[in-house]
Amino acid sequence: MPPARKSAGARKSAREGDANIQSVLKAVLVADAASYSRLMPEDPAGTIRSLNRHRDRMRRIAARHGGEVVAVPGDFLLALFATTGEALAAAIEFVEPMTSAAGQIALQFRIGLHVGDVFFQSGEYLGVAINIASRLQQSAPVGGIVMSQSFRDSLPGKVHHPLVDFGYLRLKNIEAPVRAFELRLGAAPPSRANRITEEVPANLTAAAAPLLEKHEHRPVIHVRPFRALGKAERALIFADGLTEELVTTLGVFAQVFRSIQAETPHEPGEGYEISGQVRNGDRLRITCQLVDRKHGQTLWSDRFDFDNVASYDAQERITVAVITALQIRLTEGDSVGLWSDHTTSLLAWEEFHRGRMLEARYTADSNRQARSHFEAALATDAKFVPAMVALGFCHLDAIRLGWSDAPQADLEAAFGMAGRALERAPHDAYATALLAYGERARGKFVRSIELMEEAVRLAPRNGELVAYLANMLWMQGDRAGAILQYQRALRLIPQPASWIYTNLGLVYLCDGRRPEARTLFDLVIADNPDFVRAHIGQAVAMVRDGEIAKAQDCYRELVLIDPGFQPERWIAQNQFLDPQEADRFMRDLAEAAR
Repeated sequence: MPPARKSAGARKSAREGDANIQSVLKAVLVADAASYSRLMPEDPAGTIRSLNRHRDRMRRIAARHGGEVVAVPGDFLLALFATTGEALAAAIEFVEPMTSAAGQIALQFRIGLHVGDVFFQSGEYLGVAINIASRLQQSAPVGGIVMSQSFRDSLPGKVHHPLVDFGYLRLKNIEAPVRAFELRLGAAPPSRANRITEEVPANLTAAAAPLLEKHEHRPVIHVRPFRALGKAERALIFADGLTEELVTTLGVFAQVFRSIQAETPHEPGEGYEISGQVRNGDRLRITCQLVDRKHGQTLWSDRFDFDNVASYDAQERITVAVITALQIRLTEGDSVGLWSDHTTSLLAWEEFHRGRMLEARYTADSNRQARSHFEAALATDAKFVPAMVALGFCHLDAIRLGWSDAPQADLEAAFGMAGRALERAPHDAYATALLAYGERARGKFVRSIELMEEAVRLAPRNGELVAYLANMLWMQGDRAGAILQYQRALRLIPQPASWIYTNLGLVYLCDGRRPEARTLFDLVIADNPDFVRAHIGQAVAMVRDGEIAKAQDCYRELVLIDPGFQPERWIAQNQFLDPQEADRFMRDLAEAAR
């Protein structure tokens, strides 16, 4: 299909005899503000000012790209363009974070893109194309873009960002399913397969296979509107608000879950479904459940009771409970329970989780951004222990990975966070782990191992803490112990983080187990193509297997992801490598860099 352009003769009559109805082929952009309904009651004037700034910004962006904003009802923006390429360029520019002055509310948007006939009558723009774009934006993550297949096929050139195939979506009031794609901004385009194969690679040994069988893409979460029982207006309003709050907050976790607003009743299929009911009587009672759509199995359910005066606080509490259940059952396992045991506001909780996802990228820039989110969480709730611990680890990572301009100040800040956390929660396993890593940074290796083992004893089924212990054992030169603990961590976590797979691969590589190492690196790169550490391990493994040309290709890709990469600096930052192994890594990386 060619790029969407205005049809010959500009607008034309939709059908003979309807002279007042004009139609034209247009690329349609629909943007909707996330969290608007939650922010309005908290600060209506500030929210409206922010919305107006974004409206003005979108008008300028659309004009630069040959388009026009034609409607702005509520927190909704509708813009039309002559070509799909112009619409996509405008969408990408618009979702870039807008700089906000202190005290200003920063709104984020979801965007849907489609191409088709748009009808104009009496100053209004109508048509199925607009409806489809509007429904697609509901499936986009916060700050994200989802396009239809027809829009994608109409683009005039290559898309320079990865596209994630959502498959066919059933959209409300749209008869035929629509195939959709998410544009993954900020991710390096994968040079290899852009998804994990369902087959176990041929070079995977029997020992490693069980660890990888469960590794898959982001779980797909279908969110059905909560059903209000009876005709009480309060229950209807609460049910609608709770559904919107849940979908909006799931957008924060777009790297972890893919959420879809499901309008049709439950039917078998892939993924998981969240649904619930709201009953209004003497008290407000809400029931929620998480169901495996494929097997029909209920994975989690809970009931919440609130006084009738409860409103937004109740919605926030339920949202946190539902997403915590998703994380425990589907992704991070029991480690989430420890982070979630400390009650706080939804705003602080969201800031904390945004920081965690940034921290997991392990780059200097993401470390700085993560710190700002953890600091924002503490500014909202100064007693929020998980944010103290996470901020402390950011300071230690900056020292360990060579990003710190003031290592002593960062070390003191980390110990300060550990002290504050343990004062509020003396038996907190993560705070104990932070203290352990702080002692290691001071050179107290025996004490650090003792503290880390104590942290694992406090939370024996916490896979992330087990992986932290594995790191320490590896740094102490105990490869066999590290491998056992990494494997244990992988068994405990439903969807392990890339760094755990990669670190196990690096230990395998140092231990001469290259086939297992390369399988793990391939796995991480396919699922997280901009994870630099996996590319480093893969390049070294290829050199050691004599595949120099492949190693050089891998290294070139690594440098595209991290233009400032320096092998000498990376080796110096990694306390896992003994001097002999560090020299060998340096030689292998130099070979790959030729």
